[in-house]
Amino acid sequence: MIVILNRYQINFKFEGFKFLKFSFEQTDSIFDGEDFEFQLATNIEGSGPVKAETSHIIVKVIVLVRRKSLNKIVSNIETASLFRVEGIGKFVDKEGKVKYPETILSHLVSLAISTTRGAILAKGAGSFLENMPLPIVDPKNFFPVRNDQDSNEAH
Repeated sequence: MIVILNRYQINFKFEGFKFLKFSFEQTDSIFDGEDFEFQLATNIEGSGPVKAETSHIIVKVIVLVRRKSLNKIVSNIETASLFRVEGIGKFVDKEGKVKYPETILSHLVSLAISTTRGAILAKGAGSFLENMPLPIVDPKNFFPVRNDQDSNEAH
């Protein structure tokens, strides 16, 4: 995918996905209309040094599923999605660290969550998980709230 940001072209490519953790309690006694609550978190990490305006980002997605009737966590899942990002030279600081624009991070988080959603449905086939896809979320909810001045700067 290509993103044009302030006349700078940034390319990113999905390079890998894996489950870091996948556990759940299978239960046959789920009632019609029973409520489950999803707790969703993400963690974004750089993967190695920046080389020739190219870097790698790992987006981890953590999903906890709580069965409300028992007030109990019944599933604990963690995934990692690997992305290659090119054209980030303008966003590298003097110490060689990248300050990724929020627009790019938002795209990557969205892709990682969507991939996790599909992978859980596939891997959870035959369990209660196949009937409970992750909810659609706004990836911007996973970033700290900023004031207007900060939101216009590259991060």
